[in-house]
Amino acid sequence: MAPKKFIAPLVVLLIVFITVGDQYKFLPDSARTASYKARMFVIGLWPEWLKPKNQNEQREQEIEQLGQ
Repeated sequence: MAPKKFIAPLVVLLIVFITVGDQYKFLPDSARTASYKARMFVIGLWPEWLKPKNQNEQREQEIEQLGQ
């Protein structure tokens, strides 16, 4: 088989490993830890301004102030 045929399945396996690899109990602890750290690294690459904000934060603070 040509090396190009291995790229797509390898990418799919890598994505599956990063997203849910730490939930599989049959993997050794070091592999589960690597999956978790890789996911946190990928999430850390996401720009801060693209992360969702809590739109209700100000409203929640106002409700807490009313209760005091």
